[in-house]
Amino acid sequence: RRPPAQGQLWQADTPARMVAAAALRRARPPLAGLALCFAAASLWRGVGDVTFAQSAAATAVQLALDTLRGAVALGGAKRPDEQAVLSAILNIQRQRPILNAEEPFFGKLSGGGREGGKRWRLVYLATKNAVVSARKGVAPPSFFDRGWYVDGVVTAVQRFEDSPSRRVNQNGVFGLLGLGGFFFGYVARFKWPSPQTRTTMAFQPLSNDVKAFGQTFSSPFSGFPAGPEGDGLFEAARVQDLNIFNFFFVNDDVAVAQGASGSVAVWGATDPQWDSEHLG
Repeated sequence: RRPPAQGQLWQADTPARMVAAAALRRARPPLAGLALCFAAASLWRGVGDVTFAQSAAATAVQLALDTLRGAVALGGAKRPDEQAVLSAILNIQRQRPILNAEEPFFGKLSGGGREGGKRWRLVYLATKNAVVSARKGVAPPSFFDRGWYVDGVVTAVQRFEDSPSRRVNQNGVFGLLGLGGFFFGYVARFKWPSPQTRTTMAFQPLSNDVKAFGQTFSSPFSGFPAGPEGDGLFEAARVQDLNIFNFFFVNDDVAVAQGASGSVAVWGATDPQWDSEHLG
C-alpha cells in the first residue's frame, strides 16, 4: 500500500518535518515503510524540540521571578545586583500575557477588592535608556542610565484600592534620605480595561496633596473635574489619551511596570509592620 498523504500525518512546519515529508513523497512502494519510519522519527523529534523550548522558557521565567522576589524581600538579606534585576524584568516582559492569564494582575495589585486596597513600596528604578540598551545588548549611553535600588534613598508608596466603596490610587513620598513624618503626592482615579487580557492601567490625578507639621494642603489637578461628571469623562476617555502604567508582572509580593516615560519600576508589597515603621 502507498503511504498516507503528508497532510494526514502532520503539518510540515519545521525543517525536520519538511525533510520527512519530502522523503515520503519521493519514496517508491518498497521504500515507503522506511520513509514512514523516518517521518515518524522526525515528528517525534519536533515534538521534543517544542517541549524542550517550553521547559526552557518556563525555567527562565521562574528564575526571573526568583530574582525579583529577592530584590523586594524585607529583612536585610543580600539582594541580586541591579543588572540581574533588569535582566529579570526583560525576561518576564516577554511572558506577561501568559502570566496575566494565569493570575490576573489587576486583582493582585488592588488587594482583591478589600477595603483600603493594597500598598506597594518603591524598590528599584531603571531609566528608559537602560531598558533600551539592555534589550539591544549594548552599553548604555552613560553611567546614570542603569537600574538602581532606590528604597534606601526615598520612601515612596503607591496604594491601589478597588473596593465596593471606592476606586482610588494614591501615590507619593513619605520619606527622603532618612527623614520622614511628611507626605507629598497625589490622589488619582484609575481604570484597567479588560484586565483578563490587557496589562495597561490608566490613571488621572485629582489633587496634589502635601501633609507636614500636622497640616494638610491640597490643590486640584487640571483636567477632568471632580465628582460624578469627571468620573464619567474619565471612563469614556481612551487609554492612550491618559497617563498609563504598562504592567509586566504582579503577584502577592512584587509588581513591575513601565511608565509612559519608558522607565521601569519594581515595587514590593508592604506589610503592617513596615507600614507602622515608615508611614506612621
